[in-house]
Formats: sequence, C-alpha cells, structure tokens
Amino acid sequence: MLKAFLREQEGQTTVEYLLIIAVIVVVISVLGKGLKDKLPATIDEVFKGVNAKIKQLMQAGLAQ
Repeated sequence: MLKAFLREQEGQTTVEYLLIIAVIVVVISVLGKGLKDKLPATIDEVFKGVNAKIKQLMQAGLAQ
C-alpha cells in the first residue's frame, strides 16, 4: 500500500505540498517575533492610507 502511494502522481504532489508548508512554518517561526512587533504599525499605516484615499474620493464626489 505504501509503495503504491509513493508511485502515484498524487503522492508526489502531496510530498511537495508538505515540503512547502514545512518551509513556510519555519520562516514564520524564525520571523515570528519580528512580525509580531511590526505588524500593528504596518496595519495602522495601511488603514491610514485607505482612510485618506476614501476621504479624498468622498471630497471629490461632493465637489461635483
């Protein structure tokens, strides 16, 4: 049964997906502390930009 699983194309694809997931987990583990510290500031900057653009579009709509 294991040999048949390893011979199938889907089996190879599964192994590839597992390797990709493992790499992502390792990267997140290594960068986790830095991301945790910088994420709130990054989110604030994104929302400031979105809010500024919405305000600009609202003012442009009212001016017409």
